[in-house]
Amino acid sequence: MILQQYYEQKKEKIDSIVNAESNRVRIGLYSDRVFDEEDEDEPVIMFKYNDVVWNTSSEKEYKADVDFSVYIVLNDKFERDYIESFEIARQVDEAILLHPNRSEIIINNEAIADGETEIELIKNSALKVKECQYTVEEDHWKKNNFYIWKITYKTTLIEKEYKKRYTMISNGAFNRRELEQKEEQVRVNLRKLGYDLDDYNNVEYNGKQLLVLKNVKEKLTINKDKKVTLKG
Repeated sequence: MILQQYYEQKKEKIDSIVNAESNRVRIGLYSDRVFDEEDEDEPVIMFKYNDVVWNTSSEKEYKADVDFSVYIVLNDKFERDYIESFEIARQVDEAILLHPNRSEIIINNEAIADGETEIELIKNSALKVKECQYTVEEDHWKKNNFYIWKITYKTTLIEKEYKKRYTMISNGAFNRRELEQKEEQVRVNLRKLGYDLDDYNNVEYNGKQLLVLKNVKEKLTINKDKKVTLKG
């Protein structure tokens, strides 16, 4: 899922910058449980999705307008002064706002080619919307025992996997090249939806190798050389 991938990639980037010299800053998804840990002596960074609005952007994609925040949390017993939060905030900005560099993209592309991963680096830009010291003015609760700096960002993410799967089924055709690269994954996804890859004919149409559902054969003619003629 694109939301998980975006979080994991940004978490890794934040960690590589903030913890470049020491592994003292804990990074994770937002949880109020951190405010029960009164003995936490080191900074904590938490990532939180505030709002995700999905739209269909094309026949093959879903687009999400994403609003998210990063919280920098320091215990009230923090000895190095809360002013350090500003340097941490600068490092978080660097991780969130900068695109993957050329070296990172090359390494990712090589990993995909070698079969080590199927996940591409997300290159969508993010914008900083606002930042402030997070406080609760009237009520006293456990968060009041911590210094919290909150930074809010927005970005747009594209989810392709589910829309591709839906289009693949509804159109009854597959791109042969994609199939050859991920045949087993396609078979597994189809079985989950109640389809079998063996229910498709391998045909050529307009110079492209396609798999066409056998149950639409009344709409096509397969010649001896495996070319197909579609009828209206």
